Amino acid sequence: MFASACQTALKPTAAVLIATLLLVSVRVAGSNLFDEGADALLHNRTREAATIFERVVEQEPVNVRAHLYLALSYEQLGMYERAIATLERAERLPGADRSLVRFNMGNNYLHLGQTERAHASYTAALDVNPNASDTYLNRANISVRLEKYEDAIEDYRTVLTLAPAHRQRQEIERMISLLSDHLEQARREAEEEARRLAEEQRRREEEEARRLAEEQRRREEAEARRRALLDNVLDSIRTATDETEGLSAGREELDTYEDEFDIAD
Repeated sequence: MFASACQTALKPTAAVLIATLLLVSVRVAGSNLFDEGADALLHNRTREAATIFERVVEQEPVNVRAHLYLALSYEQLGMYERAIATLERAERLPGADRSLVRFNMGNNYLHLGQTERAHASYTAALDVNPNASDTYLNRANISVRLEKYEDAIEDYRTVLTLAPAHRQRQEIERMISLLSDHLEQARREAEEEARRLAEEQRRREEEEARRLAEEQRRREEAEARRRALLDNVLDSIRTATDETEGLSAGREELDTYEDEFDIAD
């Protein structure tokens, strides 16, 4: 649903990143080899640039800019794991812009499809520089992929707060609108589902109550029939007993009569 809109807010191009590095770093005077690598990278001779910056890093192992350019060359060549390893080394160097380093690590993790790690890298970059609008933008895009829509909206709005004239303001506002509509629709559907489940539960409880009541009625009727049967049997037993007592009484009278009229031998 959001794939095309999410892709409109792209991370900076290689040229923009290179320009950023040039602005935030202090140029090493007299480094002809470094200049050759930068020129190759600017003119899309990426493999040549990677080879040159590998040599620069070997000669100047604490040159932060050389590490960043080498990582960027690897990224352009699709060698994302090498780029990440280079950036990890760069982050430990004195004077490194850790926000920029972590931002680029996030980009490479994103290329590898490791969205959770990319999200973590952008968050780590923002821990260093909480005013980096493009980092918020990339993290927002990742949040959309992870279906963390509320987080994405918050980051998109932060982008517009930090950069009111952002070059992708229209696309960002459209994403905010789409995500907000989606969340509202999801909320309504969740409420409807909750109502449906509650109604089903109520019906089940009513049916169970009716079933229990019916069972109770049947038990009471069965008990009433049993008692009636017992009463009938008991009445029969009493009648038989009465008759037996009558017969016994008659026999005693007969015995008395016989005594009175005993026939002599």
